[in-house]
Amino acid sequence: MLDTLRIDESLARPAPEPENFIGRVRMQNLAAAGGTSELELLAVFFDANARTRPHVHPTDQVLYFLAGTGFVAFPGQPEQLIEEGGIVIVPAGLLHMHGATEAGPVLHLALRAPGATDWNPSLPAEWQHYAR
Repeated sequence: MLDTLRIDESLARPAPEPENFIGRVRMQNLAAAGGTSELELLAVFFDANARTRPHVHPTDQVLYFLAGTGFVAFPGQPEQLIEEGGIVIVPAGLLHMHGATEAGPVLHLALRAPGATDWNPSLPAEWQHYAR
């Protein structure tokens, strides 16, 4: 019989590689808890105004916002507010960042095929202040 997984913030741990995040971010690795390495499925808890740094994935990524209002940003565009229940598909190879607004915390699921994330991509001028 398969176990049913539940999102539980008390099981979330600080983000690995904390230098790739701004503010307090915790993750619950649901794929690992389910015993698979064939996909990456993370419940990501962002405190108000916390975010990822700009990055690129080699595979498409699905972001499903479960609680709160968050954002997804792409170079040259204003941050797109994503309300609870919103789903964003970020195409492979597209520079982006995501997280919580200053209004409050957000929880999203992040789903993608495994692959190394590029946390040091070339950044446009307007995003240079996010460089490590």
